[in-house]
Amino acid sequence: MSGYGPIAIELSRYNQWQNEKLYKLLALLPREGLTRDRGMFFGDMLATLDHILMVDTHLFGYIQGIAPPPFDPKRRIETEFENLRAARIGLDARLRLSCESAEGSWFDEAIEMPSGRRLPRRFWWAQLFNHATHHRSQVTSELTHMGLDYGSTDLPYNPLTQFPAP
Repeated sequence: MSGYGPIAIELSRYNQWQNEKLYKLLALLPREGLTRDRGMFFGDMLATLDHILMVDTHLFGYIQGIAPPPFDPKRRIETEFENLRAARIGLDARLRLSCESAEGSWFDEAIEMPSGRRLPRRFWWAQLFNHATHHRSQVTSELTHMGLDYGSTDLPYNPLTQFPAP
């Protein structure tokens, strides 16, 4: 049995918490603040958030055993903030439910990529959460440059964490 299940659960909760915080703060900005080219890898904050959603959706397809469409890193899912936010909330709920309802051994099952390479499901979860954290930090860095305080990103401060009291 894999020990990754509890880790995936905690990372899915962390992912949800961080996305909720980020989108709440970004909702206060005018559209121009979200779409202004800031020299980020995907240009602006909205495009970066859309990229995270697109890759999360793509990887979640692998995790669920559904072959996603061919990967295009520049493909956009949503170009409007509120639609993107709604899609993010829905996907975060599905990611968390998937982690919380899975048997531990499920994380060890191999998933085959189109290239034929086989990797355990836990690898794809790690990739999904790592990728999202990487690009979220690009957005939060821009917020810091704008003088906006994003707050804590530390796991122990996640209000969604549900460890029992000692």
